[in-house]
Amino acid sequence: MHIFQHISNDLDMVHKLIHKNLLIRTGHIKDYVNQDVSYLYNNLRPALVLICHRLFSPANRQTVALAAVLQFIYMASQVHIRLSEDNPAEEKPANTGTGYQYPVLVGDYLYGRFFTTLCNAGIVHYLKNMAELICTINKNEVMDLNNPNLARTNPPAYHEVIRGECAELLACGAYLGADLAGADNFTKDKLYQLGLNLGMAFGLLARNAPTIQINDYAGKAKLILTQLPPGKDRESLQELLGLCAAENTALKLMVV
Repeated sequence: MHIFQHISNDLDMVHKLIHKNLLIRTGHIKDYVNQDVSYLYNNLRPALVLICHRLFSPANRQTVALAAVLQFIYMASQVHIRLSEDNPAEEKPANTGTGYQYPVLVGDYLYGRFFTTLCNAGIVHYLKNMAELICTINKNEVMDLNNPNLARTNPPAYHEVIRGECAELLACGAYLGADLAGADNFTKDKLYQLGLNLGMAFGLLARNAPTIQINDYAGKAKLILTQLPPGKDRESLQELLGLCAAENTALKLMVV
């Protein structure tokens, strides 16, 4: 994967910040949970923050911190989702340490790190946005877990769950990345819609939804892209959407 090659230096700084915050006295947080190591898992959310900022201003320390915060929130949500999937409520894991307690603590630790990172970077004014985002993600994760047949019984409600569980995270990252760079309200709203449609496309892709549904959202995102300034940043998002719309099998394996 080379889609985000042009921002590799910025992404390296994001991952170094994340790695630093995941080190604890007993080792590394990732030692206690199974985390996806795919290219898109590690880069999609931070890259969108960086790109939407770079459209208006070069990335800086605060941009890197904001990108890391979005990834912390995503990682925490995935830890909690996998815990629920691997350990249903009616089953008690044999090893409560590695089977249940560690993932819960790791997820909570990651949520805590988003707050300290905001403070250290001097962007604590985004705390309300992040808190509301976490509530939205968790609320829709509960809805998803409690309604396993929602895609069949109530498709509109199912799409709303995907929006809250997946798409709002990308939408928030795109919006705040542009806001941090000083973009005007009209442009920020446009980038919010870009992130939202991109997130819906990837959320549906991860759930093996029909191609026509995925392409519908990808097409809306592409239309917004045509209104953005030309350059490497726009090209990378176009390439990403091209892979998504083509229902690329390898891409599916990298989407969580």
